[in-house]
Amino acid sequence: MGPYYITNLVQLIGPVKRVAALATSAQTERTITSQPRAGETIPVQTPTTIHALLEFENGATITLNVSWDVKAHRHDNMELYGTQGSLFVPDPNHFGGTLEQSDASGAISAVDVWDHPFGQANWELDGKAPRANYRTAGLADMAAAIIADRPHRCGLDLAVHVTDVMASILKSGETGKFIDMTTTCERPAALSPDEARALMVAPA
Repeated sequence: MGPYYITNLVQLIGPVKRVAALATSAQTERTITSQPRAGETIPVQTPTTIHALLEFENGATITLNVSWDVKAHRHDNMELYGTQGSLFVPDPNHFGGTLEQSDASGAISAVDVWDHPFGQANWELDGKAPRANYRTAGLADMAAAIIADRPHRCGLDLAVHVTDVMASILKSGETGKFIDMTTTCERPAALSPDEARALMVAPA
């Protein structure tokens, strides 16, 4: 799940400068709950709860808490706190969702968002309310970028940097030290509604 959340942070804030983390496992064994191996017990060989600090190149700092050991919680998926208010961001594992903000007084209100085609529900998961799922958008943008001879938003430098951040979080969890990033990337350009619609044109 790490790539969704860290990529979202890099897209919103920019590249990461260094990280620190505590990484633990609450259990030595876990039972698989999905098919086709449901019911099988496997040893836990990687941290399943991580508390990380991310310092970004622009000076922003983020606390990232991720866990497979939490049974229930009441935290939003992503909250960003600034000097003039806060931003409550929908789950980056999906497209669309409600965006809220607060002003300096702490009053929370909904944000008018783009009428974006990638925010339209098109997929049902586990019988829940339909969600927006456009996971081939990056591939479509790459194809359009090759034709237009421009950088694509899900470029190699972004993927390598996000992977570097995740690997460095694990390394910090093992060593107890801050880890400086050895990679960086440009913050990807926002994908406007018109640009998104252009990617959805059916082939002739």
